[in-house]
Amino acid sequence: MMVAMLYVPLALLVGAFIPVQTAANSRLRQSVGNRPIVPALVSFSIALTVTIIATVLIHGNPLPQFDQSAINPAHIDPATTSSTTPYPWWIWLGGVFGVLFVIGNILLFPKLGAVQTVVLPILGQVAMGLVIDQFGLFRGKQVDVSLMRIAGALVVLVGIFVVLRAGNPPAGNPRAGKAPANAAAPASGPTAWLLRVLGVGIGMGSAMQTAINGYAGTVVGSSLHASEINLGVGAVLLLIAVLLTSPRQLVTKPTPGPWWMWLGGFAGAMFVISGATLAPIIGTATTVIAFNAGTIVGGQVLESVGAFGSRKTPMNATRLIGLALILAGVVAVRLL
Repeated sequence: MMVAMLYVPLALLVGAFIPVQTAANSRLRQSVGNRPIVPALVSFSIALTVTIIATVLIHGNPLPQFDQSAINPAHIDPATTSSTTPYPWWIWLGGVFGVLFVIGNILLFPKLGAVQTVVLPILGQVAMGLVIDQFGLFRGKQVDVSLMRIAGALVVLVGIFVVLRAGNPPAGNPRAGKAPANAAAPASGPTAWLLRVLGVGIGMGSAMQTAINGYAGTVVGSSLHASEINLGVGAVLLLIAVLLTSPRQLVTKPTPGPWWMWLGGFAGAMFVISGATLAPIIGTATTVIAFNAGTIVGGQVLESVGAFGSRKTPMNATRLIGLALILAGVVAVRLL
């Protein structure tokens, strides 16, 4: 237990780099004609390239090496495997869930706003992470989910909501500011609720992505090889999406921008590789909750100094209380 607990700070640190990825991809989007799928493709492609290079340097062979001896015969399910391979078909879905998460956020942000776009997927990630741990889904490590762990997860969600609400006052509040003239009209009624369900759904998919990559890392050679599969599938899907929607963007030279707008892929590679490495060790729920906690904390640090093009927003007491709740909840999820 205590040895595994040492990996939680690493997960928090990895999560803290996600705001850098978001800022970089957002700035890159401006340089490629405001096409949202193109920066996602660039980010996935850079992440895949970085992962392949790292795999060659560390393991020598970049090709996944499927190891049948690593498979527990008790985990072989005839419903998800074929007579020719003991590997389940869902081992290739990590990249699919990654793409859905990226595109889902693109759809949600203009219709639901920043707070709901962040909180709803996290709700799905936390809930699905606990379910995966409780039942050992995706051939993962079974971790009993106690009432105290659930309470810790709820504390994390409350802390995240407090932090985001402090930085994004509701419409009508004098601190909220005026929406841009070209901003899309917010969703309402049944449409808004469908989008909220989508938000929770893509979060659940993100948790499944982490669990799938964690399992893949145990049978394809390493977490790096598993990350290659995840990022390769995602890059191919995004390439198809670009060819169907805006093929000219593939030959359009980006306008000049800051050097850090290319960092999204590096942060993405770190996230995918770390998820595949940590999930089998500390469990899917702890991994995704620590990632999310690190993301919120890292985002607040970047905003407090105005780094990577973010608006400088001084830290206040409300945000500090929210951050304290987040960290306390992460510790509770792992220790209780």
